[in-house]
Amino acid sequence: MSLTQIYGTFNRAMLRLIPSLRTYAEPLTSAMVEVYSMSQEKFTQDMQPHYIYSPREMTRWVRGICEALRPLESLPVEGLVRIWAHEGLRLFQDRLVAVEDRIWTDKNIDAVAVKHFPNISRDTALKRPILYSNWLSKDYMPVDQEELREYVKARLKVFYEEELDVPLVLFNEVLDHVLRIDRIFRQPQGHLLLIGVSGAGKTTLSRFVAWLNGLSVFQVKVHNKYTAAEFDDDLRSVLRRSGCKGEKIAFIMDESNVLDSSFLERMNTLLANGEVPGLFEGDDYTTLMTQCKEGSQRAGLMLDSGEEMYKWFTQQVVTNLHVVFTMNPSTEGLKDRAATSPALFNRCVLNWFGDWSTGAFYQVGKEFTNKMDLEKSNYVAPAYLPLAFEDLPQPPTHRHAVVNAFVFVHLTLHQANNRVARRGGQTMAITPRHYLDFINHYVKLFNEKRSDLEEQQLHLNVGLQKIRQTTEQVEELQKSLSIKRRELEEKNSAAKAKLDEMLKDREEATRKKVMSQEIQQQLQEQTKHIAEKRQSVMADLAKVEPAVIEAQNAVKSIKKQHLVEIRSLTNPPSAVKLAIESICTMLGEGELEWKSLRGIIMKDNFISTIVNFQTGDMSDEIRGKMRSKYLTNPDYNYEKVNRASLACGPMVKWAIAQISYADMIKRVAPLRNELGALEQEASINRSKGDEVNKLIAQLERSISKYKDEYAVLITQAKVIEGDLAAVETKVERSIALLKSLASERERWEAGSEGFKAQMSTIIGDVLLSSAFLAYAGYYDQHMRHSLFTTWCTHLQQAHIQFRHDLARVEYLSNADERLRWQANALPSDDLCVENAIMLQRFNRYPLIIDPSGQATEFVMNQFRDKKITRTSFLDDAFRKNLESALRFGNPLLVQDVENYDPILNPVLNRELRRTGGRVLISLGDQDIDLSPSFTIFLSTRDPTVEFPPDICSRVTFVNFTVTRSSLQSQCLNQVLKAERPDVDEKRSDLLKLQGEFHLRLRQLEKSLLQSLNDVKGKILDDDRIIGHLETLKTEAAEVARKVEETDVIMAEVETVSQQYVPLAQSCSSIYFTLESLNQVHYLYQYSLHFFLDIFSAVLHNNPQMDGVKDYARRLALVTGGLFQVIFNRVARGMLHHDQLIFALLLSRIYLKGVAHESTYDNEFQHFLRSQEGIITKQTGAIKGLTAEQVEAMIHLSKLPAFEDLPRKIQGNPDFSAWIQTVTPEHDVPALWDEPVPLTPVGKAMHQLLMIQAFRPDRMLAMTHIFVSVVMGSNFFHDNEQELNLADIIDNEVKSSTPILMCSVPGYDASGRLDDLSAELNKQIASIAIGSAEGFSQADKTINSASKSGRWVMLKNVHLAPGWLVQLEKKLHSLQPHPNFRLFLTMEINPKLPVNLLRAGRAFVFEPPPGVRANLLRTFSTVPATRMGKAPSERGRLYFLLAWFHAIVQERLTYSPLGWSKKYEFNESDLRCACDTIDTWIDTVAMGRTNLPPDKVPWDALRTLLSQCIYGGKIDNDFDQRLLTAFLNKLFTAKSFESDFPLVTGLGGAKGKTIVMPDGIRREQFIHWADNLTGQQTPSWLGLPNNAEKVLLTNLGSDMIAKMLKMQLLEDDDELAYATTEATTEKQVDGRPAWMRILHNSVVNWIKLVPQKLTTLRRTADNIKDPLFRFFEREVNTGARLLKDVRQDLKDIMLVCQGEKKPTNHHRSMMSDLAKGIIPESWKCYTVPSGLTVIQWITDFSERIIQLQAISTASQAGGSKEFKNFTVWVGGLFIPEAYITATRQYVAQANSWSLEELYLEVTVSDDGRAVTLDECSFGVKGLKLQGAECKKNKLKLSVAISTDLPLIALSWRKMEADHGTNSKVMLPVYLNATRAQLLFTLDFETEGVGSLQDGHNHSFYERGVALVCSPLG
Repeated sequence: MSLTQIYGTFNRAMLRLIPSLRTYAEPLTSAMVEVYSMSQEKFTQDMQPHYIYSPREMTRWVRGICEALRPLESLPVEGLVRIWAHEGLRLFQDRLVAVEDRIWTDKNIDAVAVKHFPNISRDTALKRPILYSNWLSKDYMPVDQEELREYVKARLKVFYEEELDVPLVLFNEVLDHVLRIDRIFRQPQGHLLLIGVSGAGKTTLSRFVAWLNGLSVFQVKVHNKYTAAEFDDDLRSVLRRSGCKGEKIAFIMDESNVLDSSFLERMNTLLANGEVPGLFEGDDYTTLMTQCKEGSQRAGLMLDSGEEMYKWFTQQVVTNLHVVFTMNPSTEGLKDRAATSPALFNRCVLNWFGDWSTGAFYQVGKEFTNKMDLEKSNYVAPAYLPLAFEDLPQPPTHRHAVVNAFVFVHLTLHQANNRVARRGGQTMAITPRHYLDFINHYVKLFNEKRSDLEEQQLHLNVGLQKIRQTTEQVEELQKSLSIKRRELEEKNSAAKAKLDEMLKDREEATRKKVMSQEIQQQLQEQTKHIAEKRQSVMADLAKVEPAVIEAQNAVKSIKKQHLVEIRSLTNPPSAVKLAIESICTMLGEGELEWKSLRGIIMKDNFISTIVNFQTGDMSDEIRGKMRSKYLTNPDYNYEKVNRASLACGPMVKWAIAQISYADMIKRVAPLRNELGALEQEASINRSKGDEVNKLIAQLERSISKYKDEYAVLITQAKVIEGDLAAVETKVERSIALLKSLASERERWEAGSEGFKAQMSTIIGDVLLSSAFLAYAGYYDQHMRHSLFTTWCTHLQQAHIQFRHDLARVEYLSNADERLRWQANALPSDDLCVENAIMLQRFNRYPLIIDPSGQATEFVMNQFRDKKITRTSFLDDAFRKNLESALRFGNPLLVQDVENYDPILNPVLNRELRRTGGRVLISLGDQDIDLSPSFTIFLSTRDPTVEFPPDICSRVTFVNFTVTRSSLQSQCLNQVLKAERPDVDEKRSDLLKLQGEFHLRLRQLEKSLLQSLNDVKGKILDDDRIIGHLETLKTEAAEVARKVEETDVIMAEVETVSQQYVPLAQSCSSIYFTLESLNQVHYLYQYSLHFFLDIFSAVLHNNPQMDGVKDYARRLALVTGGLFQVIFNRVARGMLHHDQLIFALLLSRIYLKGVAHESTYDNEFQHFLRSQEGIITKQTGAIKGLTAEQVEAMIHLSKLPAFEDLPRKIQGNPDFSAWIQTVTPEHDVPALWDEPVPLTPVGKAMHQLLMIQAFRPDRMLAMTHIFVSVVMGSNFFHDNEQELNLADIIDNEVKSSTPILMCSVPGYDASGRLDDLSAELNKQIASIAIGSAEGFSQADKTINSASKSGRWVMLKNVHLAPGWLVQLEKKLHSLQPHPNFRLFLTMEINPKLPVNLLRAGRAFVFEPPPGVRANLLRTFSTVPATRMGKAPSERGRLYFLLAWFHAIVQERLTYSPLGWSKKYEFNESDLRCACDTIDTWIDTVAMGRTNLPPDKVPWDALRTLLSQCIYGGKIDNDFDQRLLTAFLNKLFTAKSFESDFPLVTGLGGAKGKTIVMPDGIRREQFIHWADNLTGQQTPSWLGLPNNAEKVLLTNLGSDMIAKMLKMQLLEDDDELAYATTEATTEKQVDGRPAWMRILHNSVVNWIKLVPQKLTTLRRTADNIKDPLFRFFEREVNTGARLLKDVRQDLKDIMLVCQGEKKPTNHHRSMMSDLAKGIIPESWKCYTVPSGLTVIQWITDFSERIIQLQAISTASQAGGSKEFKNFTVWVGGLFIPEAYITATRQYVAQANSWSLEELYLEVTVSDDGRAVTLDECSFGVKGLKLQGAECKKNKLKLSVAISTDLPLIALSWRKMEADHGTNSKVMLPVYLNATRAQLLFTLDFETEGVGSLQDGHNHSFYERGVALVCSPLG
């Protein structure tokens, strides 16, 4: 009513402007109020946070109409209604999100208009579109859409040149938005809030309209270091410009620029008040006032006071400044903004851009492709065309169908995102920029492919034309051939006549030659004969000649003195005389008397005479004399004579030789004579021959003359013959050419047809390929394939032709490129090749998601020649690198894009400005010349980053995250290369065949066609053509042959590859298992490089394979080796108890790869989910089995093999004995059915399930056996050996890999490293991390050591996790020396950066377990000198402390039995205790060497140890009692007695003890500890021996819980290796495996959880009852949670069935449930932290059932039933409140004070009921741990836990004599984890360890307690 009054007044005043309309003031007001009220009612803030309606809307409406009416003189009523409707739509429709809401508003406006203005022409007044503008006329008038479009088009051309070169398509919505923005810019204080997806055109359109209206545009240039102070500076600048200088400004602010909440606060104030208080202060204010004064004077105003000026300034700002705030539509963001910045929504006019409509997409697609030939005259549209754009013209042309397909492709991406989100994956925002990119790709690729095809077609046509010309040339040649033949015949006959003449003379000459030859031959023979004779003579002589020469030499060497000796002899020996005589005889001397002989000898020339003696001159007489007289004499030989005289010996030798020689000469004399005769004859023949030769020479001269004459004739004949041959060859060649070209012609004609076919499908092919390039990069292979198939199906339905066998990779790249990519380290799987194509063909710069680093390596190699620079957003030099790359055009790779710097926005948007021939781009406040060759790649190693929509829209995502199938093909390629290089080569050849051979053929064909084109003149004159043709034919035949072979080779390669596929699948599964191990523990992070290094090592450095040639054997060794090495290397970096989990996971993977073995999936599922609640419990108790065992048995019997299990157990007499055995896993009874005999693995699997059901404490041991059966008995062997760190560091770890020495808190591994460096003689620099100096020192040391190759150890790096992030980035870019190693020692800490863990090689060090190891560790840290210091008793105290420390620490293993929680008792406690002992002992001893035991300050030591040093960490009273009990037992004077027992009742046997060692020196204690024999049992620690069972059972449960967490959400890709049936089933189902399993579980859980819980009715009476109040709260809590749980489970069931769209809440819940984790929203009460959701659901159901019973009881019997109800305390949500309520109940009923009540407990015996009096309450479900209760008295027991029957808790009034000294106080915990203490109870005790026994502390040592719930 009041609105009608107020705005009626306004409207009446307004309509006075046009008198003819004054009567319409009332209907106008009513219409406005009605529209306002209806909108306000329909659209609430719950729907959208910006649906805020206030009377401000009405004011704006009136003002809008008034502005339009003011300049007009007259206006028909239709005009008034139209302007009313226009302004109303702007106010009420533009903000709406949903299309249906906009339609509702349209209809509503029309209905109201017709209702209040019944007589108007509806068409004139309300015809859509209603557009108003003053652009086409001076006034604000309605405009026609098409006229407006033409005007805006014209203005845009200028805008592109002057302002921003971004092509805009003027689809209808653009015109609407442009006018809306203009409307606001014309209003004072007109501010806009534009909400729409990134890339929808918010900023561009605002800039265009601002430019049209002459407004300056201002945008803040944010960057990573942009601060609030800089924003204030920018704001001051803008306000000064608009306020003082009167500049009209459009301040465009995007939400991505809001780096700090203060930015928004400032803007909010500015919008609300036109000013920002506190922005101008001090100097800024003074300057502002000066500028205001100048500005106001210019405007002709005289303002004096600062206040006036500031007011004027604010007024100017309001008039001149228009703020445009742009946002992305995310409801969460809007809600926050609406709450924190109300002015954004009520001061700005909101225009909802949203996403483009399908019409917009259609118009844009059409506009950008209108110059392309997309029409097909023969196109027939299908009867049913799937419409993406609803208003598609009917019937559609081919172009319409194609553009419709563009829109369809874009819309499929939203569906794809929904599917990915449903699987819990991350999604990429899909924006109009993606669509524009798609269209750009389409245009580019279409033109490229089309021009390719057209060029080829043109070439072929030229070739075919040349063939026709050749045929004509051949006919001409054949005519010229016959003329040439005739000419040749004439020449030949003339030549023949001349030849005959010459031949006659030749014959004569020949005859003479023959004669000459005969003579020559004769002569030759004679010469030969002479030579032979001469040779024979010479040979004979040669036989004796050497002897003569030797003898002559011997004579020459006779020494003169020897001759003198002979001369001096008067009577020589007979031998001498004989010798001399014989010589003289030979020399022809007649006188042989000694005297005359001496005379001869005395001559000087005696020797020379002998030497020069001519043998031929010797007469026969002398020779005969010599022979008869001397040579026959036996004494005449060299030896004898030589003995007599050294001079005579040689002479005798000479004489004998000369005689032999003479005989020979005599013998050859006749031969010599014959030789002479022969030589004479030869001389005669020679002269004859000379005569004949002269004759021959004459004949030769004569013949030569004839020859010359003949040669002339022959030459003439040859010329003619040559001509003939040339013509003949040409004819032959031309025929051959025509034949060859005939086959080419066929091929070319076929090719021409092929091009036609390609041309017919080019539109579809390019559409699919472009869509792939624009959209697919973000998704994995599975999703890419799915999208591609969807697009193909649409094209088929739309009758758009495309190649059904279109191979994207081949279509978008050629073989050469692919081979080059592989050479540049691109993995050869399809995913990576597709990604490489995207990196080559992008329009928007690529953003590479590259967790493994493979893509980075590839990009760096690929662009190495272009000098690519690598930088990071975290790099200080980032901006410098960016500027340099922009200027000089070298490629830039920017890493760590998760730290994106908005300074890059203009670069990614390509916001270019062209001025004076320069192309400029703005970077911050700089303008930089842009090099045309500039390109940038962004990359991140983190695949989990969710990028904001504005980044998504600006880049092309290229996702290199390895998928199962891509890793599988990478591994298959590697193994084939290594193991079967022959097959791998064939595979590569096939790739080349696809590429190189076809390419070669294309090139030859191209060059032939080129040659045909280039031929000048006649084709037959060009030899190259023929050569080309021959080569082409050969190569074509070769290719054809290869293509035929292809199928055979393919089959062979496929067969061999198949053998290695299981190995490749195992590789893939192993890696993805490693990836998800972080679900088990945050420390377990592994990179792909780590895995590939191992795989490579197994393939190439495997000593087991040396000498093995058999392929199958080698494959088995590789497979076994892979699993073994993976386990060895990964297990080193795992906590000991997690190693078995990994081994079991590996066993599962291994089984999948074994052909003849089942995968036992059902059994494994049962193994993991054995604790799932059972709805029907059909079996009663079985003797010898606990309730848990019976439940497990029922569950196990659900498996087919165990169906008869209950019957078989009852029929097996040995079963109960087996259950009790110590190691049941070695002898499991086969109580399962074996229709087919099981393999050893099958047996082990079934045994594992049996052990899990009946002896969960032995499950770890059985799992160990199972793994050994699957993987081999030696599988754990290497891992159980001592770690060989030296070998690993040398041979396994590279210098760039940091070595992470992770240890559990309180244990330091750095000592091992010091020892190792000393052992290997390596220099190691050690730096403690934790201070700023440490960081800088570490940086320096790493820099120098990485160059010199030294070792560096950084200690305790977990203290600086922030710095480690920087360190990892540094190491990532380091190029270290091969010997450099970096060691990081750390405690295992969740803050360690993931990337460092992935990059490094982790080794986990845990202290060895056991008291003995603990004692030795303690003694190794305490020096002997310290222990041995006087007084001598100090050593024993140290020993007591060491024993105490060991017990305290070892009990932690058994928590919650040992301690209620894991306290961190560590080395520093020990050190502090040692110092305490020293201080007190030194004080008391005062230098004495001995101290009597009773003088030791026991009380002081016990108190300090129990209250401060160890006790200071304890926050549980009973743990404190336990600690005190230990100290009281150990630290007493008795400990100095020789038989002081440290442990009594060892192993449960009475009297068996461990006694304190004698001695006081450290080495004595070490020796004692070393010899501590026997296996340690829990009784050493004061615990019952079967505490081990609890520990092992808990570890087993822990293992299963961890494995459940690893139920991956990844197995969508397991399609790759599912069996055919499984694949079919899965494709039919269409859901990932985890979702199917989750669905089944959820269905079971819904059945398990009760339907509803009736709440309690409150009355005036029962509200006073404390028990009612308690139970009311419990029931309400239960009912609320039950409702939530059931609703969540139902929702998830619907989501799994695909019937409901998941929200983020559902996604996170599904992720948790699939991994067995309890969702956060369900955690309304305390449960153990490790509890799985399966256990939680069962427990929750039981709690609700109890509450249902309570609710039912109270309805039947009123609130008094609460008192009588026996409560399971552990099943209450707040159990401690129940105890309080009972106390209040008793106090209230008896009017007692609460303080004087104490709790008394009565336990019934053997299930007999206890009587409950007025003050007692029945409690059930309690378990007593460590003791048993008989007759209400406790007695220590070996059983870990016994169920207590009904218990009465009674509140009694404290009497004066009430005392608890005779009782032991025990804790009652919520559950078995002992984390929450509820209350305490006092019990009487008896037996060993009781008060009567004097050992009350035994109850605390044993950890005796009560628990209310078995959980934990």
